[in-house]
Amino acid sequence: MRAWACAVAVVLLASGCTSAGSDSADPPASESPAPTSEPATSETAADPAGLHLDCAGEGGPAIVLVAGLNTSGGTFADLRDRLAEGTTACFYDRAGIGLSPPLAKNDPDPSPGSAAADLRKTLSAAGVEPPYVVLGWSYGGLVAQAYAKDFPDDLAGLVLEDPSVREQFVAGPLNDRGFMWREGGRTIHKEVVAEELAGLDLGDLPVAVISQDSKESWIGPWYRAHDRLARATTDGIHAIGLGSGHAMHDDVPGFVARAVQTVWSAASAGTPLPACRAVFATAGGRCRV
Repeated sequence: MRAWACAVAVVLLASGCTSAGSDSADPPASESPAPTSEPATSETAADPAGLHLDCAGEGGPAIVLVAGLNTSGGTFADLRDRLAEGTTACFYDRAGIGLSPPLAKNDPDPSPGSAAADLRKTLSAAGVEPPYVVLGWSYGGLVAQAYAKDFPDDLAGLVLEDPSVREQFVAGPLNDRGFMWREGGRTIHKEVVAEELAGLDLGDLPVAVISQDSKESWIGPWYRAHDRLARATTDGIHAIGLGSGHAMHDDVPGFVARAVQTVWSAASAGTPLPACRAVFATAGGRCRV
């Protein structure tokens, strides 16, 4: 894979994230309120190459930031600018969100796999060439996982920020039960997500998984699902950002930046990631993997 060297129910839906001191009894399922009305629907398909992409900096590997459910990539503006001091860094809006056009009426409903394919086309059309270090937050973490599964040769590294997990879409303690996943006014079907992300194997890709800090009853299974992602590669680490809620890039931006920069540096040098404690012990983190 490195051939080149170099939330189970809606939680605080109105505020967009959970926090370490939340009264929530369930893991996060969404990052922003569901739209109060259906968005305008195009008669023709939204061209993936026309999705809104905002990049800064220069150099590579490029860093690509993938936002959560129904959330514009602009949530990463500050983090993008910080990371762009050393390389190209980009965020974007999926179809029907922010400045990107909606899906056409006859287009299939969205899924992590379709979003990953659209992101690839968008980056290519903009001349942002692989390999990439991709950060995915919450539902964006599912998109990032799908990208890694479907287009492994495009990736130099992966950062998963309190990511949504396949376990939310199958039977078990993290299953979201009655929550309907929707984006841009369209339904995300649980069985499609479960199928797309089955058998995820990240090979030797450098992967950093970072999780929110919580003492709620659901957090044990949440952390174990994140452990699984870190162990889906031979080069993975997993740490909890102390004092952070679900939107870690807002709560502990330095911690998130440290994760991205560590993965980027290892990918650029073609070396394994440092041990988790070497990365996060002085950055307010508690390591699990």
